[in-house]
Amino acid sequence: MRAGSDRFELVMEAVTNGTVAEMRSACEELIRAWKDVPVEPLLSLKEQFHRLDLEHREAHIDEALISIAEKRPGPFTSIATEPAHPLWRPAVEVLSMAGDPGYMDLFISLLPMCPRKNLKDLVRAIGNYRDAAVVEALRPYLSSEDEGVFFEAVTAFKRNGGPGAAMYLKKCLDVKRREGSLTVSVLESVIQEMENGRRPIDG
Repeated sequence: MRAGSDRFELVMEAVTNGTVAEMRSACEELIRAWKDVPVEPLLSLKEQFHRLDLEHREAHIDEALISIAEKRPGPFTSIATEPAHPLWRPAVEVLSMAGDPGYMDLFISLLPMCPRKNLKDLVRAIGNYRDAAVVEALRPYLSSEDEGVFFEAVTAFKRNGGPGAAMYLKKCLDVKRREGSLTVSVLESVIQEMENGRRPIDG
C-alpha cells in the first residue's frame, strides 16, 4: 500500500471521515499492510486529530501506528532523533507507547538537544517507562519554570515510585514551600499517595 495509490487514499479517507466501523476496518488494513504503509502521512493525520481533540479517531490510528512501529521501527526512530522534525511529537509518542525499553535510552539522550517547545512531550515520553534511569534523568526538571514540564516530571516520578523518587519529590516540596508556590498541594498529594503503598521499582 503506497502513498498516492488509490487504495491508500481510500483507507486514509475512511480513517479521517469514516464511521467508527469504517475507521476500525481501515486501521486493521493498515496493520496488515505494515511492511509498505507510508508512516509520515499517518503521523501527520495523528497530529491533526491531536490538535482537533478528536481522541476517538486518534486512539484508532494510534493502535495502527503502534503495531507498525513494533514491526518496522526505522521510520519512527529516524524522525525521533530529529527534535526539529515537524512530526517529531507524534513519532516519539508512538514509540513511547510501543513499550520497547530500548527507546527510553534514545529519549533520555535527546534531552540536552530538545527544543523548549518539545520538552514537555519528551519528558512525558520518558515518564512512560518504569526505570531508575528515568528518575535520575528527569530530576533536573523538578526545578523547571515551565509548568507543563514540571508536572510531567512529577507525574513520571509518581509513576515510577521508589524511595529515590519520593526523596527528590520531598526536596522539591521543601523548595516550593519556601517559594510559596501553588504547586505545594499537588506535591503533597503525590507524595502521600506514593507513601500509601506504591511498590518501589527494581534497580
